[in-house]
Amino acid sequence: MIFQRFDAPDWVTRLFQGILGVLGFYAALRLLPRVLKSMTRRFVFGLIGEILLVALGLFLTRRATERPPRNGTASAEENVERS
Repeated sequence: MIFQRFDAPDWVTRLFQGILGVLGFYAALRLLPRVLKSMTRRFVFGLIGEILLVALGLFLTRRATERPPRNGTASAEENVERS
């Protein structure tokens, strides 16, 4: 058989798990503030971008659906009806 089963003693397994736990905790303490700062920045800029896009869409939609002022000039609708 190519792979042999390795049965480590219980204390070795627990020691290895403890070392990995401590290293993981240390990595979380070191990296978490940087990750949170980056995620917060991306969230805030993304939220501002979304608000600007919605405002622009609302402005363009409202502008496109307004009736033109009646000052004697024919609108695009009237030009289509005449031809």
